[in-house]
Amino acid sequence: MNILLDYFFKITSIEPTAAASTAFLKQAAIVVKPNGGGTAGNITLCTSSSAIEAITDNEDAVELLNAGMSKIYVIQSATLDIETVINANASLFYTLLISSDFVDADITDDLEVGTYKGVIGVSSTSKTFLDGQAATELRSPWFTKSANGAKNMAFAFGKLLSNAGNWANQQYVTMPYGDDVNTLGDADDLFDRRISFVIEDSQYGKRLGFFVVGGKAIISPYIEKNLKVDMQSSALTYISANQPQTTPKHASLIEDELEEVIELYKTRGWIEEGTVAITVEDSNFVAAGAINISEPSAFWKINAQLLKTL
Repeated sequence: MNILLDYFFKITSIEPTAAASTAFLKQAAIVVKPNGGGTAGNITLCTSSSAIEAITDNEDAVELLNAGMSKIYVIQSATLDIETVINANASLFYTLLISSDFVDADITDDLEVGTYKGVIGVSSTSKTFLDGQAATELRSPWFTKSANGAKNMAFAFGKLLSNAGNWANQQYVTMPYGDDVNTLGDADDLFDRRISFVIEDSQYGKRLGFFVVGGKAIISPYIEKNLKVDMQSSALTYISANQPQTTPKHASLIEDELEEVIELYKTRGWIEEGTVAITVEDSNFVAAGAINISEPSAFWKINAQLLKTL
């Protein structure tokens, strides 16, 4: 063993903390009632339609795969009191869809998700019910017709989550089913209510007319969560590798690291602007900042007036 170099110049290596994974943001779970092959209270990772059909008769879940997802989590439950299974598995996904196995009253009266803070998608034929859901944070309300259940909702989320490496609003993508929104009055009404829907057009067919969560563009909570995780991961990696002291100088260096993350998000077009400031208070690093997330152009549509000249 050559000890001269170590004797002369001893170097201790520091392994930085690995970057945090954001894969869970691209994963979804859907709640269904089990058939003879499913077990109430279970959550099952499914990668094929046959795997889904083995545990439920509900047809909504398959649309997530049809839209491009390679795997989904299927929660089998007779009711929407799913707090236990959600709390045990909330780190696996950031999107929770309620299938058409459950009616409006189930969602209003029985939905229990514990500490889960991700996006929840619900569908209904009742605009009145959906109005209340539209006013709920992180809730994505979907207008449907009874025969379609939550199929269009599942397909739209499948398109969103299977879009590898990017967050896009899926504006006007082709959809598999029509929900009888085929007049301008109906479309404008759902838009004003901030309810997601599919619009049917004689020339362009069935298109995603609006995709929203909590009154905001659907990508908003995903980008916000993605940015939080990336900034936390960046700061943790820097601190574990450099062991900084809690001084203004080192606070500035950490701030530089986080600003690089914000600039990356701006380059991708995910946010319009972003600021972050790191200060030292009571021997702790304290972060503060704000971001402006890009909305779809004119928030999905443009209202214009054509002025005729004499």
